[in-house]
Amino acid sequence: MNMSFKEKSTWLSLVATLLIFGDYAISVVIMDANVLNPDEMIEVAMHNLGSAVLLIIIVEIIFQSLIAAGSRNKMEIDGDERDRLITLSSNNSGYWVLSIGVIITLGHLILPYVFGIEFSLEERTNIPMFKMHLLLFTFIVAEIVRFSHQIYLYRNDAV
Repeated sequence: MNMSFKEKSTWLSLVATLLIFGDYAISVVIMDANVLNPDEMIEVAMHNLGSAVLLIIIVEIIFQSLIAAGSRNKMEIDGDERDRLITLSSNNSGYWVLSIGVIITLGHLILPYVFGIEFSLEERTNIPMFKMHLLLFTFIVAEIVRFSHQIYLYRNDAV
């Protein structure tokens, strides 16, 4: 399977995002409120988030550099018109997911005041700083959709 630099780069970003932030998401969801108090849960979540962000930066720098070093020429790294169209189309799909997630989060913040109903998913899920995590996971899902759509377009066009 002969892939362009951009497709290899996208595969790397998708796999790194799924593994690193998937592990982070699991660590946040499985926190036990019976073992940790709310302040400890926040501290653990922030430590794990910091570690995940640092790890994604390190992985991306190292492996993107290796992919770039293995590229044949500068023109391949810059991409062509096809790469720009694929990037534009996949960015649009990621943007839609991000927009919907932000609207859902805003609804979660505003609706209790509009209807006078005190409803907190944070208490029901035991996820510390639920609203921040909702926005973070929306961003991560938007990135996964963007990378997946980009790979789909590369593979679809390669046939």
